Amino acid sequence: MTLCPGLLSARDADIIDGWQQFERRVRDEQISCEDGLKEIQRWWGVLQKAYPADRSDSRIFFPLRDYGLKHVGGKRGEGYRPSRYEFVGPKRRIGHPAQDIFVHDGNQDSLDDRTGGPVEVLSLAEGIVVSTFSEWTPEPLSPGNGKRGGNYVWIYHPALRMFAYYAHLQEVRTTPGERAAGGQVIATLGRTGTNASAGRSPTHLHLMLLQASDMIPVDPYPWLKRAF
Repeated sequence: MTLCPGLLSARDADIIDGWQQFERRVRDEQISCEDGLKEIQRWWGVLQKAYPADRSDSRIFFPLRDYGLKHVGGKRGEGYRPSRYEFVGPKRRIGHPAQDIFVHDGNQDSLDDRTGGPVEVLSLAEGIVVSTFSEWTPEPLSPGNGKRGGNYVWIYHPALRMFAYYAHLQEVRTTPGERAAGGQVIATLGRTGTNASAGRSPTHLHLMLLQASDMIPVDPYPWLKRAF
């Protein structure tokens, strides 16, 4: 059984709005470590009840259309360096708890050099879009808005019991509350974000997976190896 598309129920709307508010508080460092850890546990209980794992498709899809495992940075996924990363707390910006997937964009215009068109970002698996951000601008133009991840999407994947964070996006093509099918287009890839916008950085998707039960990072590479 898969998640049913359609209009959000009042319950679903409250869940999505609440989680996005929580994500924003964590992102903007407006919540204490103690309160953040309590919220993680509370949300795990809410999500398990609202979106049972056995009602969601567990198939994995590569998150960039027309790209594959050979485009993941490093050899055999060695770019994943979680170090002492914490979702909430003083160590939340330590390490690189993600995989970067690089695209053909030599002139850094956020278009695929081979096709001349945007690179589509796809949902790793079926899930619920729980937070999006699409207002990124470089720091000098809008002080306080130069977010590290740039434009991004958070999706909760019930069958995987994980959150996926898709960052450095150009155009976000989904909204909080949407039920995304595995392989569905959720965005186009860009060069948004503090470091990703710099000329020294090749255009790439930053993909992070976190266990929903405790928000501890999981290496995406083994999952990407299973992708269709």
